[in-house]
Amino acid sequence: MNIEIAWGVQEWVILGAIVLAALLALGWYLSYTAVRLDRLHHRVIGTAAALDAQLVRRAEAALEVAYIAGIDPASATLMAASAGAALDQEETWSQDRLDAESQLTEVLRATHAPVVGQQVEVDELLDRMRGTGERVKLARRFHNEAVQEARAVRGQRLVRFLHLAGTAKVPLPIGFDDDWPETL
Repeated sequence: MNIEIAWGVQEWVILGAIVLAALLALGWYLSYTAVRLDRLHHRVIGTAAALDAQLVRRAEAALEVAYIAGIDPASATLMAASAGAALDQEETWSQDRLDAESQLTEVLRATHAPVVGQQVEVDELLDRMRGTGERVKLARRFHNEAVQEARAVRGQRLVRFLHLAGTAKVPLPIGFDDDWPETL
């Protein structure tokens, strides 16, 4: 039995329409993925900037607390030195910067900012420092979640094969000690 298929103009038009629809769908998917990846990279940059700003605020608040008259001199010296070291770092996310931030967290945890005379001003500064510590934890978590999401999209086979990430660097999570003491 010999089956002969005769392709007429109508069949070729239908086949062409199906191929064109598949190509358009693939093009849309690739475009959507590339735009999504670009947005994720911008989100990573934004969350890194927010984390940097929160770290600077935390170090500044620690400096303010260190210079209060009610803080014992040893704690004040430790706090001021580690906050100053965190603020003096040149490179944004170098290992030295991360070590300095971890050291500041250790000092804040160790000193617990003992205050001799409770003044309204002192309470406000301690609340500010407590708040900046919590915001640092949140900002680092948001950043690392954004990095994880961008890396997941970059890890897709089609994204890697077609180099949809372009020349953007692979984002890295930021890790340092930011465990804040329960009470200051």
